[in-house]
Amino acid sequence: MGTAQGMIAVARKLLGTTEHPPGSNHNTVTSWYGFSGPWCDMSISYEAAHSDNLKAVMGKYALTTAHARAFQSKGRWHYGLGGIRPGDVVFFDWSGGRSISGIDHVGLVEAVHSNHTITTLEGNTSDAFRRRRRNSACVVGYGRPAYSNAAPLPSHDGILRRGSTGKAVKALQKNLNAVQQAGLTVDGEFGPATEKAVRTFQSKHKLTVDGEYGPHTAAVMKAALAGRSSVIKPKALVAGPGELEVDGIFGPATCAALQRALNAKAAAGLEVDGAFGPLTVSALQGYLKVAVDGIVGPETTTALQNHVGAAGGGDWDADTTRLLQKALNAGTF
Repeated sequence: MGTAQGMIAVARKLLGTTEHPPGSNHNTVTSWYGFSGPWCDMSISYEAAHSDNLKAVMGKYALTTAHARAFQSKGRWHYGLGGIRPGDVVFFDWSGGRSISGIDHVGLVEAVHSNHTITTLEGNTSDAFRRRRRNSACVVGYGRPAYSNAAPLPSHDGILRRGSTGKAVKALQKNLNAVQQAGLTVDGEFGPATEKAVRTFQSKHKLTVDGEYGPHTAAVMKAALAGRSSVIKPKALVAGPGELEVDGIFGPATCAALQRALNAKAAAGLEVDGAFGPLTVSALQGYLKVAVDGIVGPETTTALQNHVGAAGGGDWDADTTRLLQKALNAGTF
């Protein structure tokens, strides 16, 4: 069995891996795995297989929900970010619901920071393998691979339940009093009254009524405190408007600038999240007046190259991106 450091070292070697063309899922990782599809969890498998850790990460996976449940079934799962360490496999839910069934992305933890954020190494993020900074708003939980040097998991699984104590229980009791006048004594002791209040909250909001306060119930609580009827989608951590570095790399900053330009010029209504997904691709295709299918192919690439003055050919290369970045900086896109 390998180590966490070995796993991270392989992941770092993948930094800069891209899709050819963007949006196609075609790259080194998917070629190794054996099919072209969303490749964030394929990247975890690739890293593990090339660092003697495939057994440590529970095997070869492409489906994030199944992978998370595999960690859970082996007792190597923890909800939230508490106790997370470099080398852990962290799972995300972009909807904000923070349930295992809602997981749609995964990454490898490279570093843990004192401000409760983590640095991750992720595949299939803006069509490339990139280093990201994440916070708890989008995290469902993490699996701890059975590395040869793996640290023990925290003594609890990240869920508040009967017998839990401390500041987190006090915060829960205050919130229950605020949203449903539960009348709880805010003492930090998760006893029968607190459990009953949690069950009442879960029943009212059509959640699984188990009396346990996990990340999914917490996400609904956050929405209720804000007067919302549905969970709040986390906001992407992307840089604000500003001058792009003209480096020929189509990363989150360039994608976010493109999204802003499409919103301004074509009223696309895109969320500026730096992710080059089907909605952004479709908006770009509509703006360029080509067939709208949400997939970047030769027709879309050629139209973009003509628009920014790049050499044609239908292959989205670094020169195409550099000219796009210049046009975005000049406001001429």
